Amino acid sequence: MICGGESAVPHRQAPTGYDQARLSTTVILVRNSAQGLQVWAQERVSTMRNYPGMTVFPGGGVDRRDLPSGQGDTAAMWTGQPVEEFAARLGLTPEQTHAVVFAAVRELFEETGTLLAVHEDGSEIADVTPYHQDRVDLISHRISLTEMLMEHDLRVCTDGLRPWARWVGGWKDLHWFDTISFVAVAPEGQSPDGDTSEADDAGWFSPQLLLDGWRHGLVRLAIPTWAQLSFLARFPTADEAMAAADAADLSPVVGDPVDDPRYAEYFTTSWVDRIRPTR
Repeated sequence: MICGGESAVPHRQAPTGYDQARLSTTVILVRNSAQGLQVWAQERVSTMRNYPGMTVFPGGGVDRRDLPSGQGDTAAMWTGQPVEEFAARLGLTPEQTHAVVFAAVRELFEETGTLLAVHEDGSEIADVTPYHQDRVDLISHRISLTEMLMEHDLRVCTDGLRPWARWVGGWKDLHWFDTISFVAVAPEGQSPDGDTSEADDAGWFSPQLLLDGWRHGLVRLAIPTWAQLSFLARFPTADEAMAAADAADLSPVVGDPVDDPRYAEYFTTSWVDRIRPTR
């Protein structure tokens, strides 16, 4: 969901990224299956302002709620790989990094009910049911993720979250976004539910199935999603995808890379939309 919040730090603006583009994030949730690696993807409703009807990963814009609660608190409510190491990997400040990671965790929880967090003692969350009202309150901007974590003695856990790609661009003539994508392994005992007003449909798919659907005009993909699926399709397991993320090139891809041979298929394919409109 791309929007601004009023909670947590109302006196500060949402952070910006490359060339003052608004920071945003997507989370590529992966799991192992009998058919190989699968990703959680959702088809956006046709009324969305950005990328209507497209198949996407959960995500959205970074807003003020995602900033640290105070100066010098970038590591607050955070466990796993230190924020400074994350910042160096992303080429961002610790404050920007905190905001991007918290936005990723928040958006994933809002859109799928999957919570990348642990209890204060480090134990895993086996059941997210007790946090249903918090999910509702996050969606309606009544609380921030930091406030939710503090209320329940939870910490964002970055152990299963890896930076994957960085794309800078926009939908038609609308605002540009500096979008940082993460890959994350679905936590043990949690199942995404797709209970979001932003999507008509959602589920687990192999990357290759989505790419084949695109080639046949049955799946709408923007170039960043297509590129990420193409890369993911090389890996048969979640562990291999996570290992690849550690070496992934995070240089920003700016605009439409029509001259980059890695994306030639996307830009040279005469794509025909064969998706029947729903009544």
